[in-house]
Amino acid sequence: MQRINALLLLVCSLLILPENLSATTIRPFLNLGEMAKHSEAVVLVRAERNYTVEENGMTRFRTALRVLNTVSGPLQRDDQFILQNLHIRFDDIERTIWGDLELEAGKNYLLFLTINDYGEWKPMMLSYGALEENYKDGEHLLVPISLGAEVSILRTGDGRLAEPLQVYRTDEFIQHLRSVVDDRDAWDKARVATDHEVSSFSTNERAAPSHCTYLSGSPIARWNGFPTALPVYYHTGGDSGCSSAFARIQGAIGTMNGTYLGINLTDGGTHGFVPSCVGQGATDGEFTSYAASNLGSRSLTIQFDDPCNEITDLIGCNGTLGIGGLYWSSVTHTWDGVDWRTALYGYVVVNNGTGACQCVGASTDYDVMITHEMTHSLGINHIATSDGIANMNPSCCNVIQPLDIECLDYTYLAALPVELISFDGVQVEKAIQLNWATAQESDNEAFILERSSNGKDFEALTTVEGAGTTLTSQRYHHLDRDPQFGTNYYRLSQVDYDGSLTVVEYVAVDYFDGQKIQLSPNPYRGGLLNVDISLEKSADMDIQIFDIMGNSVFSNNYRLDRGQNSLPLNLDHLPEGTYILRTGQKNNHKTLRFVKIN
Repeated sequence: MQRINALLLLVCSLLILPENLSATTIRPFLNLGEMAKHSEAVVLVRAERNYTVEENGMTRFRTALRVLNTVSGPLQRDDQFILQNLHIRFDDIERTIWGDLELEAGKNYLLFLTINDYGEWKPMMLSYGALEENYKDGEHLLVPISLGAEVSILRTGDGRLAEPLQVYRTDEFIQHLRSVVDDRDAWDKARVATDHEVSSFSTNERAAPSHCTYLSGSPIARWNGFPTALPVYYHTGGDSGCSSAFARIQGAIGTMNGTYLGINLTDGGTHGFVPSCVGQGATDGEFTSYAASNLGSRSLTIQFDDPCNEITDLIGCNGTLGIGGLYWSSVTHTWDGVDWRTALYGYVVVNNGTGACQCVGASTDYDVMITHEMTHSLGINHIATSDGIANMNPSCCNVIQPLDIECLDYTYLAALPVELISFDGVQVEKAIQLNWATAQESDNEAFILERSSNGKDFEALTTVEGAGTTLTSQRYHHLDRDPQFGTNYYRLSQVDYDGSLTVVEYVAVDYFDGQKIQLSPNPYRGGLLNVDISLEKSADMDIQIFDIMGNSVFSNNYRLDRGQNSLPLNLDHLPEGTYILRTGQKNNHKTLRFVKIN
């Protein structure tokens, strides 16, 4: 048995040590067809070798690549070129970027590339969109790696929901992407995607987000067996400076359970452990013996007012507010394909004076402090302030943030009530056919299918009865007979028998009914922008133009005739930039992008 000493301190006066930590934020293209159109080269390559070079006192990491096939761009078959990583090292300092494109020698990859200011090839969006070629079930397949494997749904720069990356058939994917880049075809994932799940490929083993750190070394220590309860006990004497300490702890338990869906903390009530403090601290051998005998091998214990004076007293309200940690067993367990150490006893010790400083009126600082320390007892260490605001920043006091959720979701990923195989849609005459399939279901009462015109505001379409609990694959269908013109966004949610609801997946499907619109010239260099619109019947139509930030720069209404209509718009007054033209016909809309250049 090993122990984490009381070295993990929540402080108000923070000493920041120099280190270089980075995270990655992306805004993807609507789909891979759009990404290909904006790339300077799209190629299938083989990674020949990884190597380093010394330049200007720095070690740079590179990969030598050979082209196997070309979708677009100047690189041709058997051309060799170099990919420069963002990973660098000099002296004893090293920089790595989460999501950097790191390729394994001997493997094939489909890459979307551009050229930097130094004439070097680089990926369009780090590892997002990079696909590794695999062979499975007699097929050559392209599988998203790293960032692409982790991202299920994101919004584009103009607020639309991006299409999640899937597993694609290599030959069909390359051929289809060529026709999309050449404007001979529109992107259609249904023609190239498979039913394989990205997570079923070994190249996409789940990795901890880069900002997450842990109390133990490798393997990481975690509590096994959730949703089995982990009871939280607090000393019967309470906190001398905070009469509402018990209520605040109970509130923190509720907040953590409601935010971190993979855990199950429960209110265990009070405990009566009083350490002797003779040669031992409040969380040493006496503590573990008491916990084993009185609380069981699965408990989290809180003590107030630093009973053994192990923590330096606060000066004013500055200093160490509390400590938190856990004991773990030498026995490991395997969960989600990873080996972990098994946590046994968690503890929190609140310092003298913390209650008087943090528990003031309606302030929630005490609650946030307790949340932070109990999270340490779940095995989570600090998140550097350089990575962003988080409850697990070393300095007090921030409520739970997305950075915290990412770390807890990785460590205690909640099992979804349904395992989804696919969710897609396609226009069928004057309707959109929605199809989804599950591999297995648990307590699944029903699915709720919703639709949105903007990817944000959804309305219910239908409820479809689920299969309850089953290990047999199930297939479901719904025909949307009244889709909106343009892009329709669908959200699929699942309802348990206890009424709890989980969002399962999103899909975006384009619908066009007798209306065709083209813009020319695009790019637009001034003069007249021609908007050509073909209608099956006459109608009033709004034309609106927005800049990329969503500001309206043009708006007008036109009476259009059946057949072909041409609207010449003089937009000389617009500065250079990217714009979105939106047409409106009753409840039907379509958006097109154009670029103004001088």
